[in-house]
Amino acid sequence: MKSKSITLFFSFRFFAMQRKILFVLAQVLHIQSRMFSEKKSKLKTEMCRLFVVFILIFEIFYSCKEEAGDPNPYADVLSSSPLSKMENYVGLESEDWASKIFNLDKHALNYVKELNRVDGFTESPSPMKDLNIFKTTLLDALNSQTGTVATLLKKKLFRIYVCENLGGSAVSGIIRKDGKSVGGFVILDANTLNRNANDWISYKENSTFQKGNTKIRIRIEEEKQNTKANALRYILLHEFGHIISETEKIGPSFFSSKRSFANFEFYQGVWKSEKVSYLDDSVFTIRPQIHFYSESLPLEDNWEKIYPILSQTPLPTLYSATNADDFFADSFVSYVHVVLEKKPWELEILKNNKPIFKMENGIRNDSLQSQRKIIERILSQ
Repeated sequence: MKSKSITLFFSFRFFAMQRKILFVLAQVLHIQSRMFSEKKSKLKTEMCRLFVVFILIFEIFYSCKEEAGDPNPYADVLSSSPLSKMENYVGLESEDWASKIFNLDKHALNYVKELNRVDGFTESPSPMKDLNIFKTTLLDALNSQTGTVATLLKKKLFRIYVCENLGGSAVSGIIRKDGKSVGGFVILDANTLNRNANDWISYKENSTFQKGNTKIRIRIEEEKQNTKANALRYILLHEFGHIISETEKIGPSFFSSKRSFANFEFYQGVWKSEKVSYLDDSVFTIRPQIHFYSESLPLEDNWEKIYPILSQTPLPTLYSATNADDFFADSFVSYVHVVLEKKPWELEILKNNKPIFKMENGIRNDSLQSQRKIIERILSQ
């Protein structure tokens, strides 16, 4: 995921801090030289030295604080959950997908509750009443994967939980062994995903906006392929993108107490931090107001400030614009779906059921060339 190792990343930052320290030391020598040449008093010399030392300490402290990144509210949830520990999966290494599908258990329930608490959601999930019906559709989605994507999934997706009333379509988590992230798990909401592919993604996109005469329709499958299994296939690839992001070190670890995206290649020029984009100040000013599953914005009043601008940015979808982590995950699923599988991804805005705007997934845009190359490297391993 990440083009430079964590070692190089911290070496770069340490070098940058050294440059600041050397600059300040040079200023100390310069001040002292002037003081000697001008025969300043000993008292004034000592005062200047103390002042410069104060500046030096401030520079070092500010550098460390600035480089540390933003607080990560999910770190404790991931670190404390038994789901994140490899010993919870010992003896379950089979590549048979049927053996990896579970109903929501106590640990998965507590994990989702904690995530919802952090995110401000009030939903409390429950186990699915009839897992077998949903499991058949889920197996169709998993077994339809081929090539390097299928190989990666079997290697790094350890378990899939199914529940109801999740608070969204799905969430993912990371599994560690000896301090190293080796794979992950996904928790799916069977009710939210009980739709055909085109209906599900259209529902998801419209969840950002208040209901009215203007709405969004997205097509990600041809009519014959517009199935529930393909809806699940798409959402699993998105969630798997989060797992890939962690295991391939595309961005800062989900387990870090503070996270900075500044020196990770995939995010350069797009994201300052998890929730702040370089585009916010002048290019895509409405972006911070976009929240999925909130129905918070009137679409009719705002679509012209969103979709025509979105189509000109290095953000392939609106969901990829919500935060830095989903920027990678939605870029990953967009690449597999549009570039590898050559499937459609077309968005229309309808007013009184008449199209007023159209756009495609932006993953093929020139502005995403470096991101495509990173994803290609992952899939060619």
